[in-house]
Amino acid sequence: MKKNKGSFFGVSLGVGHIMNVTVLALRVLNSVGYIAVPKSSLKKESEALSRMKKMPVHLEDKNIIEIYMPMKKEDIEEHWQAGARTIIDILSKGNDVAFAGIGDLLQYGTFHYLERIVQKEGFHTMYVPGITSYQALSESLNIPLVQGDEKLVLLPDDDVAYDEISGFDTVVILKKPDNLSLYKKMTETHKLFLGINLGKRGEKFGEIDNLDDDLCNLPYFSLIIAKKSKG
Repeated sequence: MKKNKGSFFGVSLGVGHIMNVTVLALRVLNSVGYIAVPKSSLKKESEALSRMKKMPVHLEDKNIIEIYMPMKKEDIEEHWQAGARTIIDILSKGNDVAFAGIGDLLQYGTFHYLERIVQKEGFHTMYVPGITSYQALSESLNIPLVQGDEKLVLLPDDDVAYDEISGFDTVVILKKPDNLSLYKKMTETHKLFLGINLGKRGEKFGEIDNLDDDLCNLPYFSLIIAKKSKG
């Protein structure tokens, strides 16, 4: 018997190596008939879809739904509502839908914006967590994020004062660098590590040896981990 209502899954695809994805994520993706992916540009393929194509997911058996979710804040609520209505229409017919996104959708993920609308309509929703960009960078560097009683702070951008973060052993800044003066000050107490396009073409990672204006001209998929210098 067909279900009256489908379930809506937020499936995290991880970052870095293509197999930085959980067994549960693959199981959900291969079990549903519909997979939705966010798309920030009408001219380019969805980053999530591009990553998923390299995974053991049987996309040939799936209905792919691209949800336009631009980076700009103008009219963004309108795009969320439109995407959610598309999902709700499919769920109403008893079909399960997986929304697949890069990284861990529990941390600054786009799934939440759709999930809150869908959930208000009475549908069951569920997160499937994944590997974050900073975990992938830490793995690539072969350096643990924190140990013992060390403290970590996670920031969405570098619009912050040095004094607010200088006491943390590990500082993770997720968006591409924009505050050069902050990083110059941080070198007095921390070692800086950079990750660019992890798991994608043009991947680079390593310790930052030279701070110059080029640091603020990096691709969107860039992040910094600052580790407090010991001794």
